[in-house]
Amino acid sequence: MSSTQHNFQLRPIQAGDNLSKLSLGKESHTPLKIFLRKAALNFHQHNIAKTYVLVDDEVSARVWGYVTLMSSEIILNENQRPQEIYASSRYEAFPAVKIARLAIDKTLQGQGYGKDILEWTVTLARDKISPHIGCRFLVVDAKQDSIAFYEKAGFSLFSTEVPDEHPPMFLDLYHVT
Repeated sequence: MSSTQHNFQLRPIQAGDNLSKLSLGKESHTPLKIFLRKAALNFHQHNIAKTYVLVDDEVSARVWGYVTLMSSEIILNENQRPQEIYASSRYEAFPAVKIARLAIDKTLQGQGYGKDILEWTVTLARDKISPHIGCRFLVVDAKQDSIAFYEKAGFSLFSTEVPDEHPPMFLDLYHVT
């Protein structure tokens, strides 16, 4: 992940990372910044959720974006269940990796960095997690203004009757190439 001005890398969060300059541009995204500053490192160190930060180490350890991942499960409607699985109707829940948070600094939004981090996350879940522990889905509770971003990446909305402020979405990793 690089541009003409930055030599970005995505790596695990570390003590000493400069978390204070991340600006997300919308008041509704303030909880994303608060989590990063107050809880992400602690959650990471104690295996609650793992956070990976986008940094330009040549300049400083300033964080320009991040993704936080954790274990989860998904309960699918009958028509959403994997049809190729023998007796899938016996199971109510299926294993998943959850994108708990994904954020990019407002100065980098729209330049493909969020897409790059999402693609990295899909590859991690599909190639490194699923083969070792059995994990079929990637899930996210999307902000309203992020639904199209996730849909473009292949995520589907759960069928929910009540409109949700953060509608749950899912991606079937088995069908991602």
